[in-house]
Amino acid sequence: MGQHAGPRTTYDTAMAAAYVAGRALPSSAVQAWMTAARPHLPGRSGRLLDIGAGTGRFSTALAQACPATVVACEPSAAMRAACQAFCPSDVRIVAGTAEALPFAEDTFDAVWASQVVHHVEDLPRFAHELRRVLAEGGAFLLRGGFGAVTDIPLYRYFPGAWSADSTHPSLPHITDVLAAAGLGRVAHAQVPQVFAADGDELLYKVGTRSLSPLAALPDAEYHAGVRRLRADVARGAFPGPVTERLDLVVFR
Repeated sequence: MGQHAGPRTTYDTAMAAAYVAGRALPSSAVQAWMTAARPHLPGRSGRLLDIGAGTGRFSTALAQACPATVVACEPSAAMRAACQAFCPSDVRIVAGTAEALPFAEDTFDAVWASQVVHHVEDLPRFAHELRRVLAEGGAFLLRGGFGAVTDIPLYRYFPGAWSADSTHPSLPHITDVLAAAGLGRVAHAQVPQVFAADGDELLYKVGTRSLSPLAALPDAEYHAGVRRLRADVARGAFPGPVTERLDLVVFR
């Protein structure tokens, strides 16, 4: 839900556990993403890289959605441990950062990056690395939220988490940097997903503080937002599913 603002999140053991609890998506949402991604995924003899794989929620889905070999790359040891427990045995899990991918040139037919780009400290270097490891004609699939922050369901409770000084780069800026590295935008789709079934689940997920914008907030600001959200949930402000729209942008 949205992206990162302020200091970068440290994905230690506690955060990895919170991520598993608070960032889970219903199977219908995962399948919606795989339906949108499938036309751009490689076939049986291909190789697919999941950058910033985290706990492996999309590494697993990608391995099930296409017959390609899936490699999960994640810099945090705690997140890799969770990924190891979560992913099927045929998903290879390696340590590495987006700016220094530990792979040879032309290794992958597709690269997937879900809500990762806001953690990248050197975007041009990342773009260079993408171009280096992608085989000719390979696809880069970027999943993230690039719409107005005011459309984020939690924005009204935690506006500081998505403030004007957010470190999340805009889609036009990302597009320009990737174009300079030789990757052009070829597709863009919005995918609606259910983030929480109701207000109670929304409050639970917020309580895990697993969203990096919430993790970066000062404690007082975070707890004030939680109190406002709890009051709205108590008076029935969220009687049904809490839905958000994120983007899948494809470059080649």
